[in-house]
Amino acid sequence: MFAILRGANGRRHEVEFGDDPVTIDVAMSPTTVQVTMTATDPGDPARCRFVTVALPRDALAAAMAAAAARPMAHDELGLRLVDKD
Repeated sequence: MFAILRGANGRRHEVEFGDDPVTIDVAMSPTTVQVTMTATDPGDPARCRFVTVALPRDALAAAMAAAAARPMAHDELGLRLVDKD
């Protein structure tokens, strides 16, 4: 699992979670959805890698609806989990 963010200055920031277990937290308000993915470093639990993304709730709902409407394998509609296997 990984995250790639590009800042306003054009710099790219990557967070690589590797095979470490990841905790996902989702917080929602009437207007915003915040998703945080966190992986603890097995060598030093005090050091954790995380990424937090906050986005407009309407934009997330529209993107999820569009993804659900696109055909997948065997021309089935719907969302699917993407796994590294």
